[in-house]
Amino acid sequence: MSTNAIRVQVGPANYFSFPGAIDKLSEFYPQAARENALWIYGERALAAAIDYLPAEFNSPQAVRASFSTHCSESTVADLVSAAGSDRQVVIGIGGGAVLDTAKVVARKLGLPLVAIPTIAATCAAWTPLSVWYNDAGQALNFEIFKDANHLVLVEPRIILQAPVEYLLAGIGDTLAKWYEAVVLSP
Repeated sequence: MSTNAIRVQVGPANYFSFPGAIDKLSEFYPQAARENALWIYGERALAAAIDYLPAEFNSPQAVRASFSTHCSESTVADLVSAAGSDRQVVIGIGGGAVLDTAKVVARKLGLPLVAIPTIAATCAAWTPLSVWYNDAGQALNFEIFKDANHLVLVEPRIILQAPVEYLLAGIGDTLAKWYEAVVLSP
């Protein structure tokens, strides 16, 4: 009887949460990769995170894409097109919609994803799935990925300065997920 080791990955491959966690980016990606990143962010998220981001965010080679909509086919196609062919990593900064979109874009480009959540109201940085919407904002379905997110960097100082409404929304979202998973499961 042969035995083969089976690795089960139930969450992100790498998860760090402490003041200064974003500095871990340099331990996983060399400067050239950080300078050639595709950065996807919401404007409010960027305003909250800018003081904690590495200098490479402002690199002339980096592609910075402001995001203000939903994870839809047209949005993903636009971001994949904007990325060009020489990106080395996708870095998403924001809440659920931004991170869901960044996950899809990273997988379409065949690149690793770094998630930097800016609110406590979402589990998108942790989960290997994205919720798809149409361009009108109506939820269509969700896509479950075969792999977990590569790197999650939680800067508590960003999360703690977020409006309290996001924390309350996160609590409600958690309760809804329990209901969906436990009560509605077959």
